Amino acid sequence: MLQLLASEYRMIAQDLLAIMLLAAAFIWGGGPERAVAASWVIIFKVSSFVRETFFAQSLQLMEVDVFLASTDIVAGIVFVWIALYTNRNYPLWIAAMQLLAVSAHLARGLVESILPIAYVVMIVAPGWFQLFALAFGLARHASRKRKYGPYRDWRKSQPPPGLAPPTAGSTAERMVLKSAQTSWRDNLK
Repeated sequence: MLQLLASEYRMIAQDLLAIMLLAAAFIWGGGPERAVAASWVIIFKVSSFVRETFFAQSLQLMEVDVFLASTDIVAGIVFVWIALYTNRNYPLWIAAMQLLAVSAHLARGLVESILPIAYVVMIVAPGWFQLFALAFGLARHASRKRKYGPYRDWRKSQPPPGLAPPTAGSTAERMVLKSAQTSWRDNLK
């Protein structure tokens, strides 16, 4: 196993591991797991294929790689949106790692003394931590689903209409009523 990680086939092994994990997310995951996997495939794999096929351009390391920076920014927006609306914690880590990759492009644009190998590590390493977070989240989702049964995938953006805070009475009365009122989250499983 260690010989495979040190050989020239390391990139192929990493890609196969990523594809198997993304397939597992589509098969056994809920909505957030599928959203992260679909975003990963579309943003990173398809855009990489498009870059290699139509632009025949290699990775730019001496200055900011505009194509890669734009895909990282789009991925950052998508992963932050998923993290804000999902009923899971691990997408926050995925979004944070993506923001680290975006900040690597900013650092490369601001500082010319960054070595090309450091630039590559700063933009590639967060992706593997994202895959580990997805694997952890998928495992936690499967164990929660097995233990507690189905549960909601996404948070609601607004409370139901019947749970609005009281508006009549004095300030003290409203505070007492508001503290005794159940939250819209209390009604959800």
